[in-house]
Amino acid sequence: MRRYGWLCLLWVVLPLVATAQQARPRVVAVKSAALAPYAAVVAGFGAEVHAEVVEVTLEESKQAAERAFQRIAAQKPALVLALGPLAANTARRALGPDVPVLFAMVPYYEKYGLEGPNITGIALTSDFRPELAALKSLSPSVKRVGILHDPRFSAGLVEAAQSAAGTLGLSIVPLEADGQAKAEKVLAGSKDKVDALLMVADKTVGNAAVVQQLIAFASAQRLPLVGLTPSQVREGATLALAPSPTAIGQQAGRLANRIIHEKVDPGALAVSQPEGLDLAVNLSAAGKLGGSKDVVLELLRFAARRDFPVRVFE
Repeated sequence: MRRYGWLCLLWVVLPLVATAQQARPRVVAVKSAALAPYAAVVAGFGAEVHAEVVEVTLEESKQAAERAFQRIAAQKPALVLALGPLAANTARRALGPDVPVLFAMVPYYEKYGLEGPNITGIALTSDFRPELAALKSLSPSVKRVGILHDPRFSAGLVEAAQSAAGTLGLSIVPLEADGQAKAEKVLAGSKDKVDALLMVADKTVGNAAVVQQLIAFASAQRLPLVGLTPSQVREGATLALAPSPTAIGQQAGRLANRIIHEKVDPGALAVSQPEGLDLAVNLSAAGKLGGSKDVVLELLRFAARRDFPVRVFE
């Protein structure tokens, strides 16, 4: 009889378990391309989100992307995670108000008009507080931080940096340039007027040629240069704090849980600052600042206090 009772219990419970599994929300993670950072975001996302995750990789054409999103819309997923500009922009246009959109890995997201009803995301750049704090740890004597930028694209970024700098006793020196030739002249004119340089995500000054100008100028003047990416640190920038793709995915998973399970309207959520940052430091560039190994040691202590993973280049 006891065995018969267990069988009856299983007969009742197993269908309930199957039903619960079938009812699990379905999320579609759409990647703009088959890139390793996008895959890392999806891995982090899957570890946090309470949902079934299906991956879609877009072909590199707007027409193919539109067709893919028409198929996705017909499936009515609980949420779409859009990775990269192609996926984010197509999702905004093609999905109706019934499918929430969460974007990530979109440089210059502001220019795409991605803020609005039923859509939110995670920015690729921070509010400059971590970068300026790291700079202060590396070079406590720094007071004037120059930002080479094109005011047509990054006036708002300079204002954000000025707001963050004030709390650290720093001042921002705007260095305006509307082209590559102008950038070289502006940098030359900033000699003895700045104690450090901070890169911003700017279409004009973010190209490879101007980045090389910044690195060469900072090296010649023995100025710390805060870059945007580990690759720029490898090339000669002193340090950079860059979002970790896996950490962005985990952050996106937590946001998705709020949207799916707590029924929070994505449009009511501001675009989030990236929470997980990796610190990259160039030992050779830091050594040219006139300090000793203690300079880098202080930077490593800063990273340890903030729990930032560290990558070191020579």
